Amino acid sequence: MTRPIFVTPQTDDGIVETVQRSDSGCCEVEIRFRLTPRFRASIDGRESEVTFASRSRLARLGIDVTPTGPLETNGDSGLLRARLEAAIPSYGVAEHLPHVVVPGLEIGRLVFCPSERRLDSGAILEAIGAGELQLPAAYSIDETGSFTIRPHRRVYDLARPLSREDVLSIAASSDGRSVLNRMQIARPVDNIVMPPGTGVITSCSMFLHRHYVVLDRESHHLGKHLQAIVLDPVRTRGTRVFLEFTNCSHETIVNPSVSARIYEAVPEAPQVTVFPVSLPESVRDEDRPDQTYRAVLGLFDRLEAGQPGRGYYDRLCAVVDDWAAVAAGELPGRIWHTTPGKEGSIGALRSTRKYEPGDMPVFGTSILADVPSGARATVLLGYFPNLIEHLQICNAATEGRIARVVFRRASYEHGPFLSAKDQARLADYEALGLEVFWCNEDWGHLAMHVFRGLRGYFVEPQMEARFRNALIIAIYGSARPLTDDDVARLRTLLTGLKGLFGENLGILTGGGPGSMQQAATIAHELGILVGANYIETVDQGTNKDADFYQVFQDISRHNRQRWFEIASFQIFCTGGLGTLEEVGLTMTDMKLGVIEMSPVVFFGAHRGRPYWSGLHEQFRAMVDDRRAPDWLDEHVLMTDDPVAVPPFYKRILELG
Repeated sequence: MTRPIFVTPQTDDGIVETVQRSDSGCCEVEIRFRLTPRFRASIDGRESEVTFASRSRLARLGIDVTPTGPLETNGDSGLLRARLEAAIPSYGVAEHLPHVVVPGLEIGRLVFCPSERRLDSGAILEAIGAGELQLPAAYSIDETGSFTIRPHRRVYDLARPLSREDVLSIAASSDGRSVLNRMQIARPVDNIVMPPGTGVITSCSMFLHRHYVVLDRESHHLGKHLQAIVLDPVRTRGTRVFLEFTNCSHETIVNPSVSARIYEAVPEAPQVTVFPVSLPESVRDEDRPDQTYRAVLGLFDRLEAGQPGRGYYDRLCAVVDDWAAVAAGELPGRIWHTTPGKEGSIGALRSTRKYEPGDMPVFGTSILADVPSGARATVLLGYFPNLIEHLQICNAATEGRIARVVFRRASYEHGPFLSAKDQARLADYEALGLEVFWCNEDWGHLAMHVFRGLRGYFVEPQMEARFRNALIIAIYGSARPLTDDDVARLRTLLTGLKGLFGENLGILTGGGPGSMQQAATIAHELGILVGANYIETVDQGTNKDADFYQVFQDISRHNRQRWFEIASFQIFCTGGLGTLEEVGLTMTDMKLGVIEMSPVVFFGAHRGRPYWSGLHEQFRAMVDDRRAPDWLDEHVLMTDDPVAVPPFYKRILELG
């Protein structure tokens, strides 16, 4: 049965429509929102239960957004007037505000908070017991269900003063959040002290899987929270759930806190991306993915039948307009194979080298120039696109001539593995709104490419929603199998983590044999999602157990590590040199702020003691000599006891 996804009842981000006044440190604006018919119907007569939540990145810049009037609705749009202020002087944003707050800036969303979906104290405790949410440590709950969030003893300073370009990039660019993550540096403190007129950025740990939290901005006696007051399900997971406080009183505030309410998110059936092959109505729903794959594979077979050599220079390109006709056995109207350049097939092979003027091979994607604008057709390719094909595909996508790319083979030279350039091309297709499918014969399915944050994976369409919403734990280990005792311990460990974080859990491995295969098998037996970052190597094969996966050529080994960024936690099982390299990459990424600093577990036994205990001694020596940060010792657990891991997570994450 397909699991529902849980969403906050909200609009998309509203944008600044007009700037009515703009001074250093303060702006007054009108914000326009698009109201869907469903949202408009939900709030009709209940406008008092709608709250405005500013974008988190604005609050993390110390910019407060305060509504100055009621929401005005008119059909499918809403208008809200608001004042923006630089509320945290130490961030130095005031002078840049007039240059950043301009028409078109995305500024925040409207959230519906219906009283009937608010949890009381009993419902909150029940949800915590079921692992449906994890709250910060030392929380307190009153009889109405209002609970208090006490932040970490940690404040976030800037690595350097912000320039106008920095503020504009953070506030407006698609990659603004990652820019801010690199520039905000955590600093531990004994107490958070806010003199009058100042503010701080701090954080807490929280995990929301099917609920959303609304912070109480009106309580000022322990600090006023900025207007980024809604924490969404799935996106609110980890040790850096940011909180932004300002002191509007005349007295110094020590250790600010904020009260909050919890609402049950709206369960929705996930929308499964349907590949446009027309199948008979008699085909059962559970059989449709396999039948669709076979229909597309059969079309590829018919298109490539009788071609001279199926070499790299016989690269198929076909454009499909009518999938009903294709399913009936007809071939698409536009079919072309590569026409080699002056040097024949050798010239066509120069896909990654410098082309000489006038000596470029003509690839089949040239026919895309003849597809009518707005046709939104589907392109079938024998191989994943090379440079020239990529350029022609992007050009066709910008004019709406194509909407979908389907390829059969990842690489002529490397089989089912993609290069770093291929990964960049997939990111371009995502930016252009192109769907990408892989008719993958090695796995025997038609997989779509789905992004989670900055990283994309191949997933069967019916698994997309579960992949997007799962809490992912990376598990590293050797290609050699674990002992029976270690397998039993690993099973107990994954069972305990499922008990801590709930049903919506996934693991991510390197996709090889040995301990990686064993972890995948255990996870599936426990109903846990399984992912893999497969690497082209000579010393190990790949398993085919993954529900979501990405593939990397051997020269992309270090690039592959970036795809482990979707994991919230890392567990290193018994491993060898490859695992040791991954340890170094992971710890360095944490040090540089590329990934969130989270508890790291080294798991396994060797001759009666933890397998990685020698490495732990080295970590301590590095910390003692000030060659590594203190957290390298504090956030690491070396153990062969699976029962010790969930309490370790709760302690380091400061969860209740």
